[in-house]
Amino acid sequence: MKKIVFAVFAAVFFAAFLNAQSDDDFFSDDSYFSSDDDLFGGDDDFFADDGIDVLDDVTAKSDLSKGVLFDTGSIKIGGSLTSGISTETILYSLENTDFGDNVHNTKITPDLSAMLSVDARPTQVLRIYTKFGLAYPFVNYANSYTYPSDFSLVPTPIIKLKTVTSISDWFKLKELFTDFSINDVAFFRFGVHTVTWGAGYFFSPVSDMINSSSIDPENPDNQVDGSLNLRTQIVFPNSQNCLWFYVIPSTDFINQTAESYARKTALAGKFEFLLGGWEFGLGGFWKYQNAPKAMLTATGSLKKVSFFGEAVYSYGGADEWAANCDWDDKTNIFQLTAGFSYYWKDPKINIAAQYYFNGNDVDFPQKNILYGSNVAAMISFGELFGNSDFSATIFAMSNFGRKDLTDENKATLTATAKISDMSDSELNEMLEALSGTSLMINALVYYSPIKDFKIGMGPAFVFKDFESNPKVSFKISATLGGGKF
Repeated sequence: MKKIVFAVFAAVFFAAFLNAQSDDDFFSDDSYFSSDDDLFGGDDDFFADDGIDVLDDVTAKSDLSKGVLFDTGSIKIGGSLTSGISTETILYSLENTDFGDNVHNTKITPDLSAMLSVDARPTQVLRIYTKFGLAYPFVNYANSYTYPSDFSLVPTPIIKLKTVTSISDWFKLKELFTDFSINDVAFFRFGVHTVTWGAGYFFSPVSDMINSSSIDPENPDNQVDGSLNLRTQIVFPNSQNCLWFYVIPSTDFINQTAESYARKTALAGKFEFLLGGWEFGLGGFWKYQNAPKAMLTATGSLKKVSFFGEAVYSYGGADEWAANCDWDDKTNIFQLTAGFSYYWKDPKINIAAQYYFNGNDVDFPQKNILYGSNVAAMISFGELFGNSDFSATIFAMSNFGRKDLTDENKATLTATAKISDMSDSELNEMLEALSGTSLMINALVYYSPIKDFKIGMGPAFVFKDFESNPKVSFKISATLGGGKF
């Protein structure tokens, strides 16, 4: 019976795949559709460093003498491949209540991409690492656009117009760095790499201080984009305490004098220490004529429940510093987040939830205590009704009180939309995403008749506000082979 079901689904989705066209940006994926990983697992787990936490490096070197890990001159090659297809049909929306039109406008999206990594150890104290990705189809799309991570600071999206196909359309460099050390005390890393400062799962304002992209709450296991920087870690002897120091140079090399280049270089530092069974981090970020920031992180557990929290203080917002570089009359801005996670081994249930207050989103004159609040939660069932062929994931996220777009902002977005031939529905969707109170809920059930095939389906609800009816859609996906190697 399983083989018959598999054959039917495979035939349907393979036929759709051959005729599908996608508008999605490359290297973006919906983990509910394409990932077989558990809620807290994945090749690009945000909580995992890129493989050389220096606290473990001394152990690694002692193991080298035993031939356990890396031998001098060894090279490791690995990666992952994602292969699947997904579709979403709108069942009801305020913009278009005609079910026939919604079905006709249903888009089928193929997902075929790979991430490769090369890890070389020319000597026991030198490491060279790179990670890069490829994605199908190898062309560039017109009218595709992305939203900035901080809607309140940069309300204008990045518009991608029709361009000649180039390598940037299908190739993405994720990481490229080298590690070296001095006397097993100071450890250095230079290159492009993800900085894992934060402790948050769905949101991490601490990591946003250095990385060039933020966590996608709908796909929290996806690795965020790092930045070019020089990292120094100093380990305190006979302890697990350490000091991190970062130099983040500007990537704008055109017509830059030494003085102007130095002014665009940022500095950051963090001290990590253990107190009882908890790990704390205390640090800061500084860049010339930009908002200075201080941060605090904490992680620990109580009776098998893991807790984490972050706090960031900024003296002034990015828009304030852009308008006036004086140190006077700046706003004190706080970003606070806390959450927890728990795993039941039997009956294989993962749960995670996080609250995030973003002071950048607060419009204080309105005196609304919910403004700036964000909540995300996810629960994952490894099996349903004792059957490991079935699993399920429920995700919900709510955003309160993002600053509403001004008339000037809306006029700019509308003008940009006309230049890029964006439809009215796409413009409305973008305006909804950039302002107002919202709530989204996804509930998906998966069926895997064989190891290398999984199909998922379920409803999705998006509330523009709590006074209007939601947009209701039905999602279907299939994962066809793929995996890690």
